[in-house]
Amino acid sequence: MFFLLTLSSAIGLAFGNILVSIGLRAANSIGSLAKNKFWLGGMFLSLIATLLYYAAMARYNISLVQPFMALNPALTAILGWKILGELMSRKIALGIALIFCGILIDGTLAGETAGGQSSGEMLWIYAGAVLALLAVFCLFFRKSEITDSLCAGAGFGLSAIFYKSIALENLFPPPIDLRIFAFAALYIAAFICSQIGLRRGRALFVIPLSAAVGLIVPAIGGLAVFGEPFPAQKIAVIALVFAGSILFVRE
Repeated sequence: MFFLLTLSSAIGLAFGNILVSIGLRAANSIGSLAKNKFWLGGMFLSLIATLLYYAAMARYNISLVQPFMALNPALTAILGWKILGELMSRKIALGIALIFCGILIDGTLAGETAGGQSSGEMLWIYAGAVLALLAVFCLFFRKSEITDSLCAGAGFGLSAIFYKSIALENLFPPPIDLRIFAFAALYIAAFICSQIGLRRGRALFVIPLSAAVGLIVPAIGGLAVFGEPFPAQKIAVIALVFAGSILFVRE
């Protein structure tokens, strides 16, 4: 079930990214998107893939699930090369190879012990630290393509952390829970940033960089917030997947 959920999610997101990118490039206005079959199809596919991703996070450690999501940029790059005519250089090919190596190692850890719920205080401290670092990086990197990707990746990563915190309580938190509002706000903000990034940037750049950030934030959060196991193999997985994603950006 672990491989079914994670692989289906990553593949669905990759195809959804390409369809959304095609739709955004063809649209002349926000209103025209509602009639664009590529954008609508991409959004629907991404929605289904996202639901599978959250189902995987609810059942398995977030630091285990997240590396599989790096298949998203790898497959997006391949599809962007084949369908959109985007660049496929040696660096990008090497990045894809590193990502696949990391995922193969990650698959051997599928039966690891589940983490636990930490104190709510640590959850908010971690979220605040990530947002503070994001602000610093956005001030340092002025290029919109980079800031859009950083904001999308950090937003999706933090929303995953808040979702995992809620899911550990069997999806029945108190009626008024700030985690729910934080999750919704972060996810919506990240979605908007990703759409802006795809509209004015390259899919082959925006998706890998946001995915790299979206990998590191939950992976470290799994250790810091939920006390998930962090053996040497997982460190190697994160290093390989992150290095592969960064090769896209350097290119």
